[in-house]
Amino acid sequence: MVISDVPGWLRIGFVVPLVTVLPGYAFIGLLYPRTERASPRVFDETEGGLSESIPTKEGIDTVERIVLAVLSSLILVPAVVLGTNFTPWGITVEPILAGLAGLTGVLVLGTAVRRLRVPSSQRYAPSFSFLSTLLYTRSTPTFGSTGSSPYPFNIALVIAIVLFASSLGYAAVNPPTGDGFTELYIETGDVTGETESMYPSQFAAGETRALPVTVANRENEETAYGLVVLQQRVNRTDTDERVVETDRITQQRFTLDQGENWSQPMSVSPSMSGSDLRLVLLLYRGDIPTDPSIDTAYRVLRLPIDVDGGGGS
Repeated sequence: MVISDVPGWLRIGFVVPLVTVLPGYAFIGLLYPRTERASPRVFDETEGGLSESIPTKEGIDTVERIVLAVLSSLILVPAVVLGTNFTPWGITVEPILAGLAGLTGVLVLGTAVRRLRVPSSQRYAPSFSFLSTLLYTRSTPTFGSTGSSPYPFNIALVIAIVLFASSLGYAAVNPPTGDGFTELYIETGDVTGETESMYPSQFAAGETRALPVTVANRENEETAYGLVVLQQRVNRTDTDERVVETDRITQQRFTLDQGENWSQPMSVSPSMSGSDLRLVLLLYRGDIPTDPSIDTAYRVLRLPIDVDGGGGS
């Protein structure tokens, strides 16, 4: 995992802004490319007493941009996370960060296009003067006051934004891993009305067919696997089944990173014939034991098959 190899402070410095502010800030920049402008406007000149102009405002200031950026990120980030659920990598750190970076890049390009269409004198340009506006509010001087005083609501807003950004950023940098798992399944291919089986289940004597096997690593870490394909003859009764003959057909060993899939067509050539047969796929984490069995395997697939002709056992 690339992000895991980055030192902690660098990782936090990259991830926290990307998760908490940048997507929303670029989105707000796309919506509001103009700087804040205050201008008087006459409310209604036809009615007596209403001809006085009233102050109006166009655009938003820096404080409003920051607040809306954080709130917008709170909406955009979960949407990106939900989208990664439908990718081959699932909900993991790398595709989430890649999705956020891509979304932010697209929004930045859109913002740049919109800013080019606005006169340069009206384009918004960030400055640090907003800090005094954020922490202090102007008020009418009374009884010798200075005309500006700390505004508790603004200070509480700053604290809330910092706490939110810190908690969300920490969660993004250190996501809960939960219990890992591994998927083992057969690729079905195109299914039509004439499809009789979802996997190769009919064999002629001596025939070799490809069994499209897929293993998906969701263990939250790099994992080594061993996959064994057995052919078994099974004696079934109404109450149980008993394996009377077993033959190992093939096996594979491979290692997968977290989120990686292994998909290979495994060549299967049954050595027995009859209708009481099945293929058994046994997946192991680590080494394959000397005597692989269903009881010792990590994941198991049972696939009934028919092998015609041949006089096998």
